Formats: sequence, structure tokens, C-alpha cells
Amino acid sequence: MALSTILVKVVGLILLLWTIRSIYKHVKEHRAEARRNEGTTQSLSEQLLNNLLLYVWLLFMVVFSVGMMVNN
Repeated sequence: MALSTILVKVVGLILLLWTIRSIYKHVKEHRAEARRNEGTTQSLSEQLLNNLLLYVWLLFMVVFSVGMMVNN
């Protein structure tokens, strides 16, 4: 296996782990905030619209990093 292929797979793995960590951190913070603000919660549609860009970016990063590991 060529060195460049190994490097791409390692970078893909690092990006995937970083993205999974970011997703976990976001969910953890979201739950903590929901517990603090029980009386003033946002509706589901409002939460989705507020976080849509984040979710699209995280999905892109998961697909991109898995693609780096699988396609090389």
C-alpha cells in the first residue's frame, strides 16, 4: 500500500473521530440546556431550523471522512 493511501486513510479516520466527538458534544450540551430551560423550550421545528446548517455540515463530514477511508 502506498504511503499516500495510508495517509489519506489516517486523515479520514481522524476526521471521522473528530466529527463523532463534535456530535456527542453537541448532543450533551443540548440536553444540558434543555434541562436548565424546562419552562422555555423551543419547538422541534425551531430547533431543527436553528441547527440545520450544523446537521448538514456534520453529515457532510461523516460522508467525506468515510469516503476518504473506503475509496482509497
